[in-house]
Amino acid sequence: MPRAKKTELVQIQKTPIPPLHQSTRILTACPKFYVTSVIEGRKKPGSQAASRGTQVHRVMAQYASHCARKGVSMDLDAFDEFAKGVGPTAGKILAGMRESYSVDFTHLFATEVTMALDENMRPTAVSGPLEGTTVDSGLPPHFEGTLDAMYMFREESSIMIDDAKTHARPFDPKDPEFALQSQMYSVFAFQFFPWVQKVKFRLWFVRYKNLTRDVEYTRQELPAIIDAVKTARSLQLSIHDTYDTGGDIEAIGNDGCFYCPLLSGRECPILQDNANAQGKPDEWLSTEIVYSAYAKVNRTRMKSWIQANGRAIILRDFNQKSYSYGPTSSEGSVYPLFQATADSVATRCLRCFEAFDYVPANGQCPKCQNSLVRPIMPIVDKLEEYAHGNPDDTNWYGKLVISSTELNSKLAAKKRAFLDQSVQDAADKVTRVRTKVSKPQDSIVEEPEEDENEWGEEEDF
Repeated sequence: MPRAKKTELVQIQKTPIPPLHQSTRILTACPKFYVTSVIEGRKKPGSQAASRGTQVHRVMAQYASHCARKGVSMDLDAFDEFAKGVGPTAGKILAGMRESYSVDFTHLFATEVTMALDENMRPTAVSGPLEGTTVDSGLPPHFEGTLDAMYMFREESSIMIDDAKTHARPFDPKDPEFALQSQMYSVFAFQFFPWVQKVKFRLWFVRYKNLTRDVEYTRQELPAIIDAVKTARSLQLSIHDTYDTGGDIEAIGNDGCFYCPLLSGRECPILQDNANAQGKPDEWLSTEIVYSAYAKVNRTRMKSWIQANGRAIILRDFNQKSYSYGPTSSEGSVYPLFQATADSVATRCLRCFEAFDYVPANGQCPKCQNSLVRPIMPIVDKLEEYAHGNPDDTNWYGKLVISSTELNSKLAAKKRAFLDQSVQDAADKVTRVRTKVSKPQDSIVEEPEEDENEWGEEEDF
């Protein structure tokens, strides 16, 4: 009787899968980029930008730890000592933040603290300042990150995570393309510290003075953000599975192309169609200037035509879709600080509650001769009323501000110079950054070449 033929099973060789880091998002956006960089180990050569970020983070961590140990918020001599030997670009950034970097030493828990979770979202690889604070599952890490600084507020059952960014272009941690870091780090805090009910994740853009952007998560939101983090991990796992089974690895052009070794070596499979590979940066700027100038002239003539003809310009394409250019109106809301009257603002006496449609002379009530007369402020009155009835829901009041555009235009008059100065003294200074084409200059001092969004194995930011 003949023997049955043996059926040999082909064993698939599994590639090692590293833990998910927040920077993995940039890589997995293009599976080809991820495979080339992570699985095949081909890295783009280190840049001055990556070195800059590492140097700034190291100085900040050392300085914050020093201040916490010493019990002070600032120590400029120590800051200068830590900053010695950094590169010119890092030195410029550190010099700019030197006198404004104040350390909340009473709440600082740790700097450069690495946290990891296993496949079941339990703390693992617990080390350093975290030893003894939680139970280590002992399983391999599936999620990992390094937090620049962690602040604990036991009385509020909350944690704040600071993450310094040396990027030239600030961004919002709530934006979908950047949200993974805030979500991952918040999950770390909730899972390591069961007493935590709220996590505030704050990005601090150290190139600029007082420029921070933050997002908050509550423990009630934990299931949703865990799902988001697991989704990112699933994408990473699927790329490994496709690679291990010999499937086609797709190349997808995106913002991460600038960090891909295949683009710098012009080996990208979609090079001809990848907009990031077309031309040089100075050529992009040239195109922007030409198109901006043309667009300005074009808009001017279209507005003139609309004004003369009284109707919008209509364009219909061959798919019978229509586009129009013309005036459109929309209704918005403004919230008046004061209750306007014909010639002044309405006021009310705080003693007899008599109301007037003007500001009484010397601020004195004509009826009861009381000097406590205050302008009626409709929105503020409603906010005060709400605060009395809901004292636990007033933490957002401090974020309500008046836009400087309208206020400054009213304070510009010479007769209001004293008021203008006093208002400026009371104002909170904020930094806003926007990308724009500068006016023509005779000469421009060239700065060292920098990446806007650096990433690397040495740093997790």
